[in-house]
Amino acid sequence: MSRLWQLDDVAMYLGIPTSSVYKMTSARSKNPIPHVKLGGRLRFRKHEIEEWLDLWAVNNLDRFKRAVRGRRK
Repeated sequence: MSRLWQLDDVAMYLGIPTSSVYKMTSARSKNPIPHVKLGGRLRFRKHEIEEWLDLWAVNNLDRFKRAVRGRRK
């Protein structure tokens, strides 16, 4: 089993502030980052972050394409 990442690890991997990662774990987020809470602290699995990132990128690409098509009209 691979080690669990901490908030700082995910922030560094994604290149965003830790506060952004924390906000993105919220259930209110449109596409929350997969995580677990252990002892009240957020932990992440690298493979789940990579899967989430792939899914998120695909969803945003589709949204971008729709927006571009809408501007052409």
